[in-house]
Parts: sequence; structure tokens; C-alpha cells
Amino acid sequence: MAAWAGIALALRGPEDDAMRSRLPTIAHPLAGRAVAWHVLEAMAEIEAAPARLLLLSMLPLDAAITGELPAEVVETPPRGWWDAVAGRLGPEVDHLLIADAAAAGLRRSMAALVNGRAGRVLVDAEGAPLAVWLERGAAEAAAGGPPSFEVLARGLEAVPAEPAEAFLVRDRASLARAGALIRDRLVRRLMAGGATFLLPASVLVDVDVRIGPDSVVYPGVVLEGSTTIGAETVIGPGCRIIDSSVGSGVELKGWNYIVGANIRNRAVLEPYVRRGFD
Repeated sequence: MAAWAGIALALRGPEDDAMRSRLPTIAHPLAGRAVAWHVLEAMAEIEAAPARLLLLSMLPLDAAITGELPAEVVETPPRGWWDAVAGRLGPEVDHLLIADAAAAGLRRSMAALVNGRAGRVLVDAEGAPLAVWLERGAAEAAAGGPPSFEVLARGLEAVPAEPAEAFLVRDRASLARAGALIRDRLVRRLMAGGATFLLPASVLVDVDVRIGPDSVVYPGVVLEGSTTIGAETVIGPGCRIIDSSVGSGVELKGWNYIVGANIRNRAVLEPYVRRGFD
């Protein structure tokens, strides 16, 4: 496959969405990362990995928004956005995947788009564009004015995204929808590694959570930040664990609050016992 670059395009300010927030929508937290991070991470995980990853924004953004991903934040004026991008692509890049930075649910649909021919646009159920897959020259030809998916998608073949993924985060309801979709993906990954979730739909799990095999997670558990749980551990109902290490063979009997703490192997915590700092 030819070399390609992935660009998450952030076009909207806080006043353009219904979040009622001072933050741009794409900077809101979602499973321990910003909304835009999930778009970039989905690009990075495509089998034929991108040569470059860019987050293109007309608003100032903290470079930390991309986390550990090999992605660059590029601030661009309303016009001349291609000039801000072209110098960062390198001569080897001849295809571009440009996705809305608020399309946090995209994954399988975007990978399928890249694995097909160029000149297509991924759309939602109403036909609104979510991502475009273009040859470099086609993107350059459409780059005379402000960045716009309507311009980039003009004349392209429309490809429906998978229904579960085909939405943009524009308000609190769609943020919650993205949270549930990503939570389900993270839980499936942890279950594939040997963890048991007794009621998966009732838990919250962040991107950096790791759980060892034969551990059991009860309903209502919240696992946040860089939390690690060892093997053969039981996390009882209603526990909240933040940036902590829980050893192997541990039993948390329920409703425990643990933050910034290390729980030794084979420890037993009675219900409502707290560890760490508030």
C-alpha cells in the first residue's frame, strides 16, 4: 500500500456545539483521553500504519492532547491550511485520510475506507461526511479556501459507516454514546486477555487500565487513569480505583475508594475501606 497520512480535522469552537462548555468538544475527556485522541489512535491502529499523524485545528490546542501518539498538533489560519499541512507530510505521502476530529467512534469503518480505493467519503445515516480518503493531489486541489468537509467530499463516492460508529460528538448525549462504545471496546479487549466482567455495561474503564488473567470485576466498578490490576484478583461492586496498582490475589469486598495507592499481593480490603489520597 502507498504511504499515507492521517489528519484529524478540528473545525469547530466551543460556541459551535451544544456542549455548553468553554472547552472545544474535541478536547473533552473520553475514557481517559481527549475526544480527538480516539480519532488519531484509530488511524494509528490501521494495519498499514500512517507515515504521519496530524491534528489540524483553527484553535490553539495543548500539544498534550495527542498523548503518547506520534501525532503533531498543527494550528492553521482559516485560509491556507494546505500550506500548514503540506510541509509536514514528506514527499513519500501520496494519500490522505482526513477525518472529523469529533468522530470518536470511528474504527472499523475508517480502516475499511483506507483499505479500498481513493476518492471515497465515509458518511453517516443522513449522508453527512465523517472522513474522506483522497489522493494527495485531490486534497491539494480542494484546499484553496477554509478547510471544509463539504468541499473535500464533493464528487466523491459515498460509503456508509457502520451504524454504531456513524456519529459525531456534538453534545453531551453523543459524548455519552461515544463513551459507551469505547467502554465496550476496552472491556472486550480486557476480557480477551482473561479478565471477567460480571456486568460489562455497568462499568467504566479508561484506556490505560490493565487487568491480569482470572481477575473478576463486579458491577458498578470504575477504573480510571493508569490503573493496573494483577491476576486472580476480585474487584467487588461499586469500587473506584484511580491511578493505582492492585496486586495479584487481592480481594476488594466492595465500595472501596483507592487513588494513587499500591495494594500488596493477597491483601483483603473490607467494604468501604479507602486507600490513598482524596
